[in-house]
Parts: sequence; structure tokens; C-alpha cells
Amino acid sequence: MLKIKNLTETNFKKYGIIIEPKDKNRIFDVLCKEDEPVGWRIGYLVFKPEPVKTLEAHPDSMETFEPVKGVSIIILAENKRPEKIEAFLLEKPVCLKKGIWHAILAISENIEIKITENLNVESIYHKLKKPLNLEIL
Repeated sequence: MLKIKNLTETNFKKYGIIIEPKDKNRIFDVLCKEDEPVGWRIGYLVFKPEPVKTLEAHPDSMETFEPVKGVSIIILAENKRPEKIEAFLLEKPVCLKKGIWHAILAISENIEIKITENLNVESIYHKLKKPLNLEIL
């Protein structure tokens, strides 16, 4: 059974960071950045509920997932362990480290998520042995 965790700094830190101010008194704070100058792109994911059959990773790009509409779960695994997944309620924007396996599982009928990543992204895929799905009773 897949347990869904809440997003906290402690239980999310091996995958990346939660995008929220560390010091609420500062007007502006850079929370994640590339060491080398690269172009970037913004994507917009519109998704409906369907089983997760595959995880994706980007070895050379961090990636943000910023919920805009609906309720979703982000499925994550460390880069060398794609079958050891964890699930988090995507209730806040996050920035994933490079190489983290990920997928989105929609809970509401329609979800929308803003995604920011490097302009040129290499994507690799890992097919799960068994699809992940949610049943809401």
C-alpha cells in the first residue's frame, strides 16, 4: 500500500526543497538555482486521473512542480532506486533535485501544474512493475 505523506522540509529534503520563504522577513530570496548559466522553460501540465505506469527523471535539470488547480500526489524515488517510491500530497510548490524519479497522480478530476526546468532536458524513463492508482471511496 502506498502511504501519502505531507510535504515537510524534513521528509522531502532527499528529493529537493519546498518552495517557500525560509525567512518571512525577507522581501526576496533565491531558493534554487543552477550553478552554470542555462536557458529555462516553463511548462503547464493539464492532467486527469489515470494510473502511473512510468517514472521520469532528468539527470541534468532541476524541475519545479507548482500546483495551480486541483489536488494531486507527486510520486518520487531517488535516482538509483526507482522502485522505492514515496508519495507526497502536492499542496505546495517544490523543486526537485537533478535525477529524481517522478510522476504525478491526479486526485481531482482535473489538475493543473506549472513546471519550470532547463531549456534542454534529457528525459529517462523507468516502467513500474505494477501501475499505481488511487481508489477514493
